[in-house]
Amino acid sequence: MTSASPLPLSRWLLLLLLGCMAVSLCSCRTAKSVVEAVEVKPSSFLTHAKELKEDRKRSPFIGNWWSTDKKLLAAADQCRKIYVAPMVYDQVRPDPSMVSKIEHNSGWRKRQLPGMAKYTHDKFVDVFRKAKDPRYVVVDAPEAGALTLELNLLEWGPNTYTGLIARQAVDIFTLNIGGEVMMRNTRGYMAIEGRVVEPRSRQPVFEFADKKYAQVVLIISFQDMRRKGQARFAVQQWASQLEKLLRAKPGEKVSDISPVLFLNF
Repeated sequence: MTSASPLPLSRWLLLLLLGCMAVSLCSCRTAKSVVEAVEVKPSSFLTHAKELKEDRKRSPFIGNWWSTDKKLLAAADQCRKIYVAPMVYDQVRPDPSMVSKIEHNSGWRKRQLPGMAKYTHDKFVDVFRKAKDPRYVVVDAPEAGALTLELNLLEWGPNTYTGLIARQAVDIFTLNIGGEVMMRNTRGYMAIEGRVVEPRSRQPVFEFADKKYAQVVLIISFQDMRRKGQARFAVQQWASQLEKLLRAKPGEKVSDISPVLFLNF
């Protein structure tokens, strides 16, 4: 009896490619669970940090808390203005990744934090102002009839060229996927948290926390070639997602971007 001949190499490569495509086409929650397995630990910056929960049927963020106080929600619903407060970053957590220690020290990252916080603030302001169907008018200072968005930078691990080279070396043999998945700790990442505050009571009506790693890109990731590339892309996504979430109708879902892409810029 003759034994079955092994599948040719081209067949194995095709199956691997199809598997990668299946991951990229699955639901965002499944993709995050399988490819990312991302967790975020909110800080005492949030009033309801311990009550945050994932709700993929409604929100793209890992952690969410909505007020159930009807009077508070009614008061917030009357607001048609929003003030984006400057982002705070004084309690940002240390970057534990080994590759970051090869290319820069904590002093370098500390010097970049004010610029990253300002970029985040400005991007949120810009997205809310340029929304196609805006619910809120952005104001430059707190007002009696304006919600306040407060943001806190939790974590930031800049991209590293050492990590990029290491992943690319592995990707040569794994169709540009192995290094991205197996060496996640060499990828850039960022985590933020925030709250939307009703002006009169100064009580939050919504709180969130989220963390993003550099996406798994099947062809080439131009963002990996810049130290702040992943962070800037993540901030843009967070701003767009929050703006859509705050004006979403009841039952309307705001989806997360897939952590697996064929190409990004």
